[in-house]
Amino acid sequence: MSDWRKAALLLVGHGSSRLTTSRQATDRLADEISRRGLFAEVAACFWKEAPFLSLDLVTSETVYVVPNFAGEGAFTRRLIPARLALDGVLTKIGRRRLIYTEPVGCHPRLPDLLCRRAEDLCDRERIDRASTGLLIVGHGSRQPGGVSATPQAVSTRLRATGRFADVETAFLEQAPFVADWPLLIRTPNVLVAPWLISEGMHASEDLPPHFGLRAPSGGPVAINDRQVWLMGGIGRDAEVVDMILDNIRQAEEMANSEPGTAREP
Repeated sequence: MSDWRKAALLLVGHGSSRLTTSRQATDRLADEISRRGLFAEVAACFWKEAPFLSLDLVTSETVYVVPNFAGEGAFTRRLIPARLALDGVLTKIGRRRLIYTEPVGCHPRLPDLLCRRAEDLCDRERIDRASTGLLIVGHGSRQPGGVSATPQAVSTRLRATGRFADVETAFLEQAPFVADWPLLIRTPNVLVAPWLISEGMHASEDLPPHFGLRAPSGGPVAINDRQVWLMGGIGRDAEVVDMILDNIRQAEEMANSEPGTAREP
């Protein structure tokens, strides 16, 4: 394994040109990793706001690029690699060694974290899990090949645990749409769990009105003959830092086993 103290971490968020809350989760995670002193440099950057995604933000020869996104999609498969001239897990540009990890939302422990958060909410609010359903809401995409696979896989996994009466999936930008949630989940109590890293426009403005709320989390709200609680985005937990480090270790192991793509600087 490389010496992280000689390397840089570039944590890439979506960001927003309008809402300051969109960057908060990425900034918090970058600050916590920086505080631990594991890397020579830690920089948060964004697609839609400054500081914009660029290798110029760091100077180290080894750079770990971590997409702080909720799953695989156009940004992680195509747009981010194109912006940084990445080709696979390992890309060499001159003397620089760039290692590209999986998105944070693909970490295998993230569904367990979401489930524990839902169980903690039930304990605090004294909600009977036997009459409670968990609705996982993903972003989705209007285009083919969007980011629907991760939330659907999470729903399937959590449904199999039997910890809740039902677990279903809905999306903001593809069917089944979140607007149809009363038809998707029938339990008297509904916990809405956004599979969203940040509390940007989707979590802050688009999602809450579907459940009679104005804030990105809250409840209970009586709506459509149900009691509904809206949970915050998955990127707010400190445990996500350890998942980011796991993704870096895994990507580095893969990078060390392949020659990678060499490009001119």
